[in-house]
Amino acid sequence: MTPYFIIEIILLIVLIYLFGLNNGSVFEGGLAGTGLYNYTSAAVIVGIGIFLGTLIQGRYTSSFARDMGGVLSGNAAIILLVVQLVLFLAFTLVNLPLSITQSLVGGWLSILLLLGITIKPGPIDSLFLWWVISPFISMAFTALFYKAIRRLSFHLPMSSISYASRILSFVLVFYTSYVLGANNVGFIMGAFGLNYLILILLAIAASIGALGASRMSKAVGEDLIVVGPLGITSALLGGTTVLLFLTYLGLPASLTTTTLGALIGVGLASRPRVFNKGYLIMVILSWAMAFILGFVVVYAVYAPFRAALHF
Repeated sequence: MTPYFIIEIILLIVLIYLFGLNNGSVFEGGLAGTGLYNYTSAAVIVGIGIFLGTLIQGRYTSSFARDMGGVLSGNAAIILLVVQLVLFLAFTLVNLPLSITQSLVGGWLSILLLLGITIKPGPIDSLFLWWVISPFISMAFTALFYKAIRRLSFHLPMSSISYASRILSFVLVFYTSYVLGANNVGFIMGAFGLNYLILILLAIAASIGALGASRMSKAVGEDLIVVGPLGITSALLGGTTVLLFLTYLGLPASLTTTTLGALIGVGLASRPRVFNKGYLIMVILSWAMAFILGFVVVYAVYAPFRAALHF
């Protein structure tokens, strides 16, 4: 085990902790805000879901990184991870969810370019296309799904709805974190050539991060949009299902864009609805900036470093 590898693992653990802290709020926020469960229970479910999702289906997005010839190690991997840590810390401090996939893929591609590794245009073009359209697919799919579920709920007693929502909240947190592991963490495993022993550490780090997500969860679950428990559960189910579909396509994609796109779809289908338009604009801008910041900052840091090594 080389010093470089040990540093990589430490940085990855810290990054996944911040990932749990930041992205855990996306699917914890609305549910915890409704009082359906507590953060401790959610954090445990997040860790278990991420571990099982990566173990069982992480191969789909892991192969995307390997097939592109982009397994990183040494100083390239360390610089990429340090930049990701800085970005995640900055976004978390201002209560904005950041897509680890988009920022990480941006930095990963910039390093591949600097290393002279040929980037296959077909898979990358497909990835970018799905990144653009996935939040709109989530929005439309979830709006229709929410309307159907709401119609069905009119024929059920409130006590049954409350009980079902309580049970469903735990199921949805597991489902969402499972898909998150299969897609996002699966890509990380492939990009850094990690083994499944390391996965256990990463799942624990994500769980601990999710445990501290209460401040971010309030921003996402209460300050962005108010749609109620039925709307929140519909958004989680719709957005996560779109992400699962992209996982089967072998494309690393964003939980934040699909789930928040779905949440907006629910809001548009609701009467009445309450949007925090200022915060919503900031979230949408963060979607666009994640890849750009990941690419530009890593390139700006790694290019002079690589040039100095060859001086």
